[in-house]
Amino acid sequence: MERPLRGLMVGAGYFAPIQLAAWRAVRGAEIHGLVGHRDPDRVAAVAREAGVGWSGVDLEAAMAEVRPDFLDICTPPATHGELIRFAVDRGLPVLCQKPLAPTVADAAELADLAHRHGVPLVVNENWRWQPWYREAKRLIDNGVLGRPFHTTMRMRPGDGWGERPYPDQPYFAAMPRLVLFETGVHYVDTTRYLFGEIDEVRCTTATVNPAVTGEDLVIAVLHTTGGGIVVYDADRSAVARTVRSLAYGTMSVEGTDATLEVADDGTMTVLRRDGRTARHDYRIPDGWKGGCATAAQQNFVDALRGRAEAETPAADYVRTMRVVEACYQSAASGQAVRIRSERVAGVPEPAGERLP
Repeated sequence: MERPLRGLMVGAGYFAPIQLAAWRAVRGAEIHGLVGHRDPDRVAAVAREAGVGWSGVDLEAAMAEVRPDFLDICTPPATHGELIRFAVDRGLPVLCQKPLAPTVADAAELADLAHRHGVPLVVNENWRWQPWYREAKRLIDNGVLGRPFHTTMRMRPGDGWGERPYPDQPYFAAMPRLVLFETGVHYVDTTRYLFGEIDEVRCTTATVNPAVTGEDLVIAVLHTTGGGIVVYDADRSAVARTVRSLAYGTMSVEGTDATLEVADDGTMTVLRRDGRTARHDYRIPDGWKGGCATAAQQNFVDALRGRAEAETPAADYVRTMRVVEACYQSAASGQAVRIRSERVAGVPEPAGERLP
């Protein structure tokens, strides 16, 4: 019987407890150490709550004590480069929180570095693993909707209004790039998962809450190769029925035969052309947002064991980041931006090109 892989996590912020809880449900891996740099008491408390045996602020000491098989990076994007280089120098596989880096160029450089050294580098992109998206993918692939041609992803967390918005993650308010960079990247990746590559974008942004620095309203029109047009309609200042609901908002996928509607609690309804409407029942696992963090981390472990392909390797994830950058370009220029192909780390990567 194989021993569980030993993991070392870096980062003890808002998402660390969620991620550590997910690791306890992953088969074949365990987190043996937690490193944090800002608040030793916070690091110790998070580790104790999660049952992690070693905690501290010294990464080298953690490496010597834990002797990890992989590094799990759960820190802000600006710190990812240093930590990834640290791991690559030691031949240590990495699971890294999104976005991979602050810029597309930085992300491409890190992906190429890992590729050249043969070190697995996977982005912890859990959004696509939410069960309503997995089930929607199954229904689409099975032809239940016919040919999908128009999808709306309506994001309404309801947590971004007032003088002190985003109480769970207050640093959001000072980010110069907010919705697209921090959350929209999830939806771009999920769009690619559901409908294939994105070859053109048109985007507009606004800042509604005066207490926020970056954009908190985004409408992006994404032209896909396999699912027609996807509209990402995101507003973090708007009133929501449920603040930070299970699905963060709603989705409708309109096809030639039927429309699939996903409510903010993850429930699904299929409306057929003949007027029949039926709830579509499926299983929503336990855990954060339907167990998506567990599923994403399980995929990483299975890939390290050779039992699966990693769904979001860094080289491929650069494509997602390029689409996000193209959205910013479009919002700034007022023009559509076509995504053209480049190669990074042996994988074609899109880049932006304005349309006339």
